[in-house]
Amino acid sequence: MSDNPLAAPPPLLPAPTPRKSGRVWFFLTLIVSLLLILSLFGNLVLALALGGDDAGAEVKGFSQSLVDGDKSEEDFIAIVPVQGMIMEPPSDNPGKGSLGAMVKLLKQLEKQEHLKGVLLVVDSPGGGVTASDRMYEELKHFKETKKVPVVAVFEDVAASGGYYVAMASDHILAHPTTITGSIGVISHFYNFTDLMGKVGVDVNTIKSLNWEGKESFKDIGSPYRKMKPEERKLMQELITEMWERFTSVVAEGRKGKLTLAEVRKLADGRVFSGGAALKAKLVDQVGYSRDAYAEIRKRCGNQKAKIVRYLPEKSWEDLFTAQALVPKVELPSSGVFYLWEAH
Repeated sequence: MSDNPLAAPPPLLPAPTPRKSGRVWFFLTLIVSLLLILSLFGNLVLALALGGDDAGAEVKGFSQSLVDGDKSEEDFIAIVPVQGMIMEPPSDNPGKGSLGAMVKLLKQLEKQEHLKGVLLVVDSPGGGVTASDRMYEELKHFKETKKVPVVAVFEDVAASGGYYVAMASDHILAHPTTITGSIGVISHFYNFTDLMGKVGVDVNTIKSLNWEGKESFKDIGSPYRKMKPEERKLMQELITEMWERFTSVVAEGRKGKLTLAEVRKLADGRVFSGGAALKAKLVDQVGYSRDAYAEIRKRCGNQKAKIVRYLPEKSWEDLFTAQALVPKVELPSSGVFYLWEAH
């Protein structure tokens, strides 16, 4: 340091330039890697937990597990599940969802020489009208083509569309605590006009006219205005048509047990316990899984046939997605439904 007080102060040293540390990217990469590993590990554990032992009845695209019987037996009975909301599969993945998975599984089971029967395990409140009808037709076609018996087993809920699908079976067993029935059709049309008036929102709708140049039904069911009497009448006719198809399918499925007139008396949307459904002749038996196993083995003529459950195999893409750990919840879109709604 200079002794001269008039000397100019030494120049300030430049501030040190912050070093660009790679720590942020390192930790981000580490977190992503850990999430991928956890996703893979979780799915492997889930697959092992659900898949069980190899039953020796391989079906392409599905893992199999032995539920009952001896693994060494060649003849087998396949469990075909109907679970959750019955909806059309996404267009980009037709093998997903309850309907898509069933169609895929039935196509593979058609090729199995040693298949002797099907256990249709239903735990569903129903769903879309078309999806329920398609599932019923697919199962009916499979039964007629493959010439094997089908026994339906009702678990917690087998209502509305879930009951509809079971009409393709030869015998229905419900648990004592099963909730079933709900034969009917439902559709919702929301009306937001009062709420929109409170917040000062209005909707201007321009729509095509009918052939006479008068107002058409193009925006029928619009939530932005009240439904007109003629619109309600039109929608009621549509719902009634779907209801008539539902009751006809039930009458066909319960042929010799219930007439069409008897079915229609029960088709007011009410639900039944397993015991009440038996009294109403909507099911054939109340019991448990072991009783269903005995029934399907008797019908296929082989008391030693093993019972095998199939689950769709997950792809590598499925394993490395967040949805693999958190199942996607299917919500119904607008439309007409064979659905029991209990909130």
